[in-house]
Amino acid sequence: MHSLELKNIILLIIMSIMFIASYYVGVNLASTNFEEILFYSLSLDVVAEYGDNKPFFIALKKCFFPIIILFGLFFLLFSGISDELTSSIYPLSFIQEHRGIIIILLLVLSLIILLNKIGLWNYLYYDMQKSNIIKDNYVDPKKAKVTFNKKRNLIMIFVESLENSLFSKEHGGIWDYEVINDLYELLNDKDAVSFFDSNSREGMHMIQGSSYTSSSVFANNSGIPIKLSLKRKGFSKKKYIGGIYNLGDLLKDNGYTNEIISAANTTYGGFKDFYIQHGDYNIIDTDSLKENGFNINDKDKGDWGINDRCLFDIAKQRLDTLSKTNKPFNLQLITIDTHFIDGFIGDYSETKFAKRYENVYATTSKLIKQFVNYIKLQPYYKDTTIVIVGDHLIMQSDFMNDKMSKNRTVYNCIINPKNKDIKNKKRIYTALDIYPTIVSALGAEIKGNRLALGVNLFSKKKTLIEKNGFKKLNNELKKYSSFYNEEILQVKK
Repeated sequence: MHSLELKNIILLIIMSIMFIASYYVGVNLASTNFEEILFYSLSLDVVAEYGDNKPFFIALKKCFFPIIILFGLFFLLFSGISDELTSSIYPLSFIQEHRGIIIILLLVLSLIILLNKIGLWNYLYYDMQKSNIIKDNYVDPKKAKVTFNKKRNLIMIFVESLENSLFSKEHGGIWDYEVINDLYELLNDKDAVSFFDSNSREGMHMIQGSSYTSSSVFANNSGIPIKLSLKRKGFSKKKYIGGIYNLGDLLKDNGYTNEIISAANTTYGGFKDFYIQHGDYNIIDTDSLKENGFNINDKDKGDWGINDRCLFDIAKQRLDTLSKTNKPFNLQLITIDTHFIDGFIGDYSETKFAKRYENVYATTSKLIKQFVNYIKLQPYYKDTTIVIVGDHLIMQSDFMNDKMSKNRTVYNCIINPKNKDIKNKKRIYTALDIYPTIVSALGAEIKGNRLALGVNLFSKKKTLIEKNGFKKLNNELKKYSSFYNEEILQVKK
């Protein structure tokens, strides 16, 4: 057996890590794109000061032994099983003679595969092209004529990784049985309005720039995606996308009290800066629980912060306080229990399904319905609109397995809107359209029925996806936009 130089051993370790990482990303995180990685890791100074490391350690645990095994195979291959055997078998002798070059080639190959899996090549391909779709369709909300009559309260619930696929096939989903029955029943509530593009319960289409939690919350509130380019630095804490005028800004300027309760720390992903700079929200998260009068037991802590049961308990108390002021309120909630990998299980969780993640979804579904039913019993309900949306599709690929190829859409439900004359309306839409739709649901009139890139779904005006189709719109939003960088990000040339 031939000895390997230290540098070659190090290269084999790196190569093994990249090959296994590529496989892991492909199997478990197929929906991950490079722009998400760029947002959280490379170009921003709003990257997490806090954040849960569980997904990293789970990935490390799953990948550790496969990496060791693959490295062992590479080590045997390049060091030679035995001098006699190696010299007598042509492929092995060839590898020994050219092992330095072969190791480098395999290292390059492993890097290319990994970068492909995280979407770098696709990202670069589109970022080198220019598009005017944002410039040509953007309606500045600050200049739009929005008239509030009676101001309704807003409760908006962002549900982690919630999609319509979890409905049974009988109810338009792709599961063999009903996983989120309570959320399905809410769609049929007498006060509910929902938007689907067919009878198969295909709801909100996940578009470029809204496919991970930070970007989805931003897009739903702002009517425009988060869009980053390697040609520009991005944005900073001091100016979190300063060119927008979003829902929080609009409601604040119309006398609303804005508040957010997040199960996770809002520093993670830049939520804190976003909500403070765009609506001056009071923020309740794991860092500010005590200063807001809440003491949390260990049993109420999940993997990312507080669990969803605790989140809704806090929300009930805050609603009791907010409803007794003389101002309309906008309360936004961000759940976390259904976050991959496999979600959070507490002593309150369902146990009726074989798969842990199904039980997690069933539990969150039940908690949301219980919360809605609680609100319905309160005196402020008659003047309150509840909006429930998933932030993005399920990111855990192994959970979806053979269901991945099915057309999957994000859950939406609006309860007790001002526009009660519409029950279910056939629309094709994205997170960009939620901003003006919420404003309309609160009873405000929007001249032209458009804000930012979004369209009021209660109107007859076509959305961007209805006019362009999903593929064209999605691809155009991937391309470089000087308008977005200069007017939205407000990055100097």
